[in-house]
Amino acid sequence: MPLDVQLDRADVGLLVVDMQNGFCHPEGTRGKAFGADAVRRPQEIIPNVVAAIGLAHRLDIPVWFTRQVHYADDATRTRRRIPSHLERRGVKLELCRRGTWDAELLDEMKEVRRPEDETVVKHRSSAFYSTTLECELRMRRVQVLVVTGTTTSFCVDSTIRDAYARDFDVVVPAECVADSDDAAHEATLACIDRFHGVVTSLPELTRALGA
Repeated sequence: MPLDVQLDRADVGLLVVDMQNGFCHPEGTRGKAFGADAVRRPQEIIPNVVAAIGLAHRLDIPVWFTRQVHYADDATRTRRRIPSHLERRGVKLELCRRGTWDAELLDEMKEVRRPEDETVVKHRSSAFYSTTLECELRMRRVQVLVVTGTTTSFCVDSTIRDAYARDFDVVVPAECVADSDDAAHEATLACIDRFHGVVTSLPELTRALGA
């Protein structure tokens, strides 16, 4: 649906989900395990995400980056009886392990990240699960959450569902989210637009913000 409302900048926050080496860089764990095509889409959105961050900075809109971080000795994962989504594909990845380059933000994100921007470390797909994100958004009076990043059908989707359940308004610039699976990406965007938020474009978002 079109973003046909005028947004008050004071109500808006920008969330950048998991734009990390492990998920997006050709030399990261995902790229090495599945090939360059697995990170092609995340690589393509980097300039768009950077543009969204630049827009937020110009308009004094607060920005949050998320970093997925996994522990090598995570006891909760060993208790699972049903194989994880990766194990079902016959792989066991050391993805975004704590203290590694893999878990760091992409250089392109580090270059535009300002000292006043926040970073949320998460250990599961949703940026809200067992983190301080909701509290921080409430303290900054954020009602409209603009969501960007990767992966559309997993971490982005989980985060958006949790945001909607907490009564945030969700806006997703389609050119600022990416997935390694095009069909899953499109299906998730359709579901978001139907139930959980508004899928828009960066130019349309810019207009709605009066910029």
